Amino acid sequence: MLKWFLYSLILLNIGFFAWNSRSGVPLDKAGQFEEPDGAVRLLLLKEKQQQQAEENQAADKTLMCFSVGPFTRKTAAVAAQKRLKKWGVQTKRRVQKTSVEGFWVIIPPLKSRKAANRQIKKIKELGIHDYFRVATGSQKNAISLGVFSKSSSAHRRLAEMEQKGVKAIISAVDLPKRSYWLDWPSTETALTTEQLARLQKTFKGIGTVSLNCSI
Repeated sequence: MLKWFLYSLILLNIGFFAWNSRSGVPLDKAGQFEEPDGAVRLLLLKEKQQQQAEENQAADKTLMCFSVGPFTRKTAAVAAQKRLKKWGVQTKRRVQKTSVEGFWVIIPPLKSRKAANRQIKKIKELGIHDYFRVATGSQKNAISLGVFSKSSSAHRRLAEMEQKGVKAIISAVDLPKRSYWLDWPSTETALTTEQLARLQKTFKGIGTVSLNCSI
């Protein structure tokens, strides 16, 4: 009985060795799993889809818009917006804040508030009514005699003060400026040349530009 068991065990080992040789799989690699090509292709497809989604998202962030302006007054921008709506163009109003150079006519800062008040009393006696005392900042206790957007206007004011014996100077100052624009996506209808000409006839100095909507 033992003899037959040993013969069976030997035959089983020979059979396993023969099968392993025909399969071409080394014994030290048997039992290891290799990922099929289909799974690799699926992984690459997912990565490509994710990359495409990221590219689409980036494109959305740089969506371009048409813009008409600048309008110097809000009322003008509102009126133009209503006209564009009649033409089937839905716009959003945007405020652009900038600064421009201004010209400030002032009596330079005095030593104290009391001294500034004495100077104010004198200019009031001269018939000058457009003024105020600067209460804070680097020009504290100076006396403002007017702020102008044009140099010529500031110099006229300065000459007027000099004729009355008031010693003043012109100081540069930044003046806040607002302008208004009407924006809509470039995927919508653009203005025709005729429509733009009609707008420019009513609202002087405006034009059209393209810009990034996310700005």
